[in-house]
Amino acid sequence: MSHYIRAERKHFAKNVQDCIIKPLLRQRETGELCDVELMLNGLTFTAHKAILSLWSPYFLSMFTCDMREKTTREIDLTESVVLEDDNVFGFILDYMYTGSLVVTADNIEDILRISDFLLLDDVKEYCRQFYRDLGNIDLRNCLRTRFLAENHNLIDVRDCCQKIIESRFHDYLIYNDEILELPASCLLRLLEDPNVVQHTTYIDLKYLVQRWIDSDFEARKCHSNILGTCIKLWGCDDDSNPRTSVVEQEENIGGDLVNKIMQPQLPEQLSNQVPAPNPCLTSIGEGRFASIPSIDESDSEDDPSLYSQGSYVSVSYCPLHDQEQQVLFSVVCNQGLKFLKVLVYDIENQKWFHYPIAGEKVLHNIPSRQTVCNLVTNDHHLYMYLCSSFPYPTDMLKINILVLDLLHAQSSLYSFRTVDYYNPCYRTTLTNIRNVPPAMVFCASSLYVLGNKEGTGHLFMCNLTNHQYTCYQIPGCRFISLARAVVKDNRYIYVWYRHRTGPSEEFCIKKSVGFAMFDTQTKIFNSWQVLPPEISYDDFARAYLMTVRDDTVIIYMPGKPALVLDEVRCKWVTSLRKIPMPPSFSDNGSLADTFQLQTFTENSIFILNNEAPYTTSIAEVMESLPHAVPHTPPPIDHISMVTSGHLPQSVIQTLDKFDLYDDAYAVALHVSMRCSDLEGEDSCTSHSDDQDTDNDYEYDDEIYDYDYDFNFSI
Repeated sequence: MSHYIRAERKHFAKNVQDCIIKPLLRQRETGELCDVELMLNGLTFTAHKAILSLWSPYFLSMFTCDMREKTTREIDLTESVVLEDDNVFGFILDYMYTGSLVVTADNIEDILRISDFLLLDDVKEYCRQFYRDLGNIDLRNCLRTRFLAENHNLIDVRDCCQKIIESRFHDYLIYNDEILELPASCLLRLLEDPNVVQHTTYIDLKYLVQRWIDSDFEARKCHSNILGTCIKLWGCDDDSNPRTSVVEQEENIGGDLVNKIMQPQLPEQLSNQVPAPNPCLTSIGEGRFASIPSIDESDSEDDPSLYSQGSYVSVSYCPLHDQEQQVLFSVVCNQGLKFLKVLVYDIENQKWFHYPIAGEKVLHNIPSRQTVCNLVTNDHHLYMYLCSSFPYPTDMLKINILVLDLLHAQSSLYSFRTVDYYNPCYRTTLTNIRNVPPAMVFCASSLYVLGNKEGTGHLFMCNLTNHQYTCYQIPGCRFISLARAVVKDNRYIYVWYRHRTGPSEEFCIKKSVGFAMFDTQTKIFNSWQVLPPEISYDDFARAYLMTVRDDTVIIYMPGKPALVLDEVRCKWVTSLRKIPMPPSFSDNGSLADTFQLQTFTENSIFILNNEAPYTTSIAEVMESLPHAVPHTPPPIDHISMVTSGHLPQSVIQTLDKFDLYDDAYAVALHVSMRCSDLEGEDSCTSHSDDQDTDNDYEYDDEIYDYDYDFNFSI
């Protein structure tokens, strides 16, 4: 104590947790000074009316209005609240005292029921975040969660579940046992929704109803008539075996719509003919195709020609008189190509097929850290542009193209090198904006890729013969960050790009958009000046599609007027031509998981929307249709790239049908989150002390394989 220092004012305070919350909790344990007892199925919870009224408008009205409970100590809530675990009600009462609540997958449903009953909007928001933001909506609980969220007014969660159901009802949910637990009213609502059953066959709907009734026959047999009447709306009655005739006898619901609109009517004699399998197809073992070549690593670096040569097991087709089918080729892969699948979509029959490739051998020969960033087809060959997918341009001193011979199922890796005597700085465009993948086209027997050389935009011509590329500088172009390209008359390449000056997107100047035309015969860019479309630098990342229709370059944006290039007046004209917008189309242009993949065929445009896990959808749009035509969604998540092409019908007949959902990609790329105690800004808890890093997410190095040493050997 000092006799010579005097403080005129001092503020003393205690911790609120110690002086208020803990004493109140001790009173609840002993019942001392507690003025209300809440009873639920034999359990008794003591509390203070003041605390309950402070948090819950339900209790505030009960204890302040002229109600019987105002003067009653015991309140029975057994008939008002129905829970799977009555102890969860105690967790909510503890939350009213401490402001801390642990939400898990086991108690989330009861917490939502209680919060909606007690009008606890903040707890309902926690439930919404747990479902939507923390990824706790999946195929295992989407059916139950959809109706639970609707009953308790969680619109965002309900809509998310509805999209999953619409995408995966036909190939997963109808075969899952979870749907058998739904009450009759919920099942009836699903079967009455055309967006849910639009891709499902009538036989499968009939089989589903029978399974649902048989799971509890005595209690559910009374619903057989109304459910049977409901599914008859979508097809004709058929007593055949549902598990054996679903492919042979039934068409997808609404599956003929696009064919009737687009395809010309054939004579009855021709339409009933089914092409026979090609007798020249050679099967090898259990698979139908040969494996990729085996090349010695020591020779691959010295001789680039070895990248496309090797010892193949020959597989031959007889394409004579074989009808060509228009198809979509799609690739599902991840960074590092630890997961790779090639899918084929038969547009006319709306069927997905799996194209077999020698997965292990292909992945072993591909350079590390590479992924498929774009696709293009030509003459029954699928060219896959491989580069790293990062939010910054990466090195393209070598351009790696994985080539798949679609007729012989042979895979080759082409590694194109520069013809320059020195090694200048080569950089790709941005590869992480999925709406605008790196531009690559096939024209005049060569591949063309948009990139950068020494900080300026160039067109890289990849020669398939000598495995070298030549660079052609785009006049007046600075560093290209994103680009689109189309081919006209197999000679002219139209390039639409955005370019900048600066080291990165965050620190750059002179952002602008440019347009140019390249003549592949004269190897020069156009001399006439064409101003780019009036689309800003930032809007370039939106889901625009540049294509050629009737020898005219057109830029489409679903739901908006198209931009048409008038080459006579050298200007862009806003046209009345436009394509409809698919229901699930999301034009945000962000770097989030939501993105659209677009490709054009001879008559229409296909849009694949990757909005969220388990919700990949596909729609066909064209100018002659007022609405988008939905197609059968791909039976796998997160289509990485898509392009259109043709395949002989005999080849399609040999492919394995891919009609059941495959969760391999979702399982391989699922990122598990560690237990987190700090879920919101108001929480007073902290992270667990045993965490090794500041990041709550734990990645599997075997999946992502961020090995920063490139390996180009085969």
